[in-house]
Amino acid sequence: MKVSTKCRYGLRAMIYLASRNSGTHVRRSDIARQESIPNQYLENILLLLRKAGLITVVRGAKGGFALARSPEKIKIADIVGPLEGPMAPVQCVVNPASCNKIRDCRARLLWDKLYLAEKQILESMTLQDLLPTRKDEWVI
Repeated sequence: MKVSTKCRYGLRAMIYLASRNSGTHVRRSDIARQESIPNQYLENILLLLRKAGLITVVRGAKGGFALARSPEKIKIADIVGPLEGPMAPVQCVVNPASCNKIRDCRARLLWDKLYLAEKQILESMTLQDLLPTRKDEWVI
C-alpha cells in the first residue's frame, strides 16, 4: 500500500482536530499552518472529509472545522477510505470480474492476504489511538 499525500495530510488534519478541545472549531488556516499543509490543498481534503460525515463546518467569524464524532468513534478506515478509495493492492481483489486470470492466478492468495491485513489494521485503530497519551508522549 502506498499512501497518497492527500491521505497523509487528511490524517494529520484529523489528528490535529482530535487534539483540540471537543466542540471547538478550528480555522482551516490554523490547521494548514500547524500541519504544514498548503491551504488550498487542505480545502479539498476537508471537503472530502465533510462529505464523508467525519467533520462539521461552521461558517463565520467564530466558525471553522471540528470532528463530527468523538475520536474513539472514528476508525482510521473511515478516514483513509474517502481519501484513498479502495485500498486493494490489485483491482481483482475487490472486483474479480476485472481479471480474466482469476480462476488460475497463483498470486491471488497473496493479494487477498495483503488486502485483509491492511483492512484489519485500518478497521481496528481509531483516531483516539493516534493521539498522545500525554502532551509529549506518543505510543507506538
